[in-house]
Amino acid sequence: MSYLALYRKYRPQTFDQLVGQPHVARALRNAVRAERIAHAYLFAGPRGTGKTTTARLLAKALNCDQGPTPEPCGGCDACTRIARGSALDVVEIDAASKTSVDDVRELRERIQTAPAVGRYKVYIVDEVHMLSTSAFNAFLKTLEEPPSHVIFVLCTTEPHKLPATVLSRCQRYDFRRLSAADLTQLVTGVARQEGIALDERAAALVVRAASGSARDVLSLLEQARSFAGNDIGAADIQAIVGAVEVDLLADFADAVADRDVEAAFHLVAKAVDDGRDLRQLAGDLVGHFRDLLLLRVCRRGEELVALPEGIAERVQAQAQRMPERDLARAAQVLSEAERELRRSEQQRLTLELAVVRLASPEEPVAAPARAEAPAPQVGTAAKAPAKAPAKARAPKAAAVKKQPPAAADEGPTAAVGEVTLEGLQERWPEMLEKLRLQRHSTVAAFLAESAPIELNGKRLVLGFNHEFHWNQMKSAQRQQVVAELVAAETGVELAIECRLREADEPAPDDDAGVKNVMQMFPGSEVV
Repeated sequence: MSYLALYRKYRPQTFDQLVGQPHVARALRNAVRAERIAHAYLFAGPRGTGKTTTARLLAKALNCDQGPTPEPCGGCDACTRIARGSALDVVEIDAASKTSVDDVRELRERIQTAPAVGRYKVYIVDEVHMLSTSAFNAFLKTLEEPPSHVIFVLCTTEPHKLPATVLSRCQRYDFRRLSAADLTQLVTGVARQEGIALDERAAALVVRAASGSARDVLSLLEQARSFAGNDIGAADIQAIVGAVEVDLLADFADAVADRDVEAAFHLVAKAVDDGRDLRQLAGDLVGHFRDLLLLRVCRRGEELVALPEGIAERVQAQAQRMPERDLARAAQVLSEAERELRRSEQQRLTLELAVVRLASPEEPVAAPARAEAPAPQVGTAAKAPAKAPAKARAPKAAAVKKQPPAAADEGPTAAVGEVTLEGLQERWPEMLEKLRLQRHSTVAAFLAESAPIELNGKRLVLGFNHEFHWNQMKSAQRQQVVAELVAAETGVELAIECRLREADEPAPDDDAGVKNVMQMFPGSEVV
């Protein structure tokens, strides 16, 4: 007999063997036992969760020699043929390749013939959402009133694409992603039967990479077996799927908890030197902080997180070091960075900026005297704060109150007092360095690739190349930090507006952002 893939070899043959879908198995068993069989079923859910397998189990229960029975024997001719996929009365149709009205017409003609051997003809239509609109319309009447010997089972990963007229004619069963515990039990059980030595950390990595799919977890096990033989360790799984080892993720979490920016930068450098995919690293970090959050807020969080024994104690200790707010913020920031990495040409820089944001101390809260002043809003002139900074009052000759009011429609290169747009652009890198030395390194990092592009009256417009940095600088508190810096350096109080540059909009200096970052973080390399 030819070799069978593990996911085919260990495909469930009874409802009791169906993994992770007890609600579906129970409902179908009861329906068969009571002989209340619907003429059309819709099985919807993610890939690899057992939709087609369950459809075959239903066909086996209906056509078994001892049936209809919720417990097919598995040994009769009907059961063995269905298991092998050679039964004449069980027809599997790939809707992705048969999408036209002509295909539906052919199907309508075929269903009129009686079953060749069994009691029912079961039509399993996979990826049914791929049918065209006209094909769905041609299929409606047949789906509503098929011959008594015909059962339709429609399978789809995208039920929202099906017309409501189709949904209303079917009994719908939603298949869920398998839990980490179910997948761990499945992969370790198959490994044991196959004589594969699979250590616990390797099993945890396989389960994480499978994303709730039983088929994926067995396919990964089979791939690892081809790579490493019958003795599979965590390093083998990491080499196959590109997963980041849990120790490295835990080191990142320690650096964030300790507010150790330098250590976090070294970890990014190590990942780059090891050839890690930085987007994969960001995604794994999101998952790690999600695990920490679950362990922190749930009384039995260890049941929701698949962790090997060698690292479980350390991860649980990390979860207690950081408050829920910081863990949720870390997962959100890294998730945004992962999305940005998809289109960033400087992936290392994007990840480093996210790391700086997480590992740097929080920005100080504004003093009570300044809290009363309204924050400058985008597109409007800023009002003078209730109490101006000391440095801003020093150069009285250039104070704003001595200047005539600026016109609202003043040109983009207008000067305010003795401040000009060209002068701000020239001094911008120096001002960002001062901002970093004032323990506003997070704000400085987000401004690293920005530059002044307009000076309209009392409003300074900063242009940003990346949407991620622009979004972070929408904060009124961060704009106030920049406004105070400008006032301290120039003696002129300006409102700050942040704007995302268009793709074809020229920047004052295309290399300014990279130069700023290199100045703020000496020794870093932009790749």
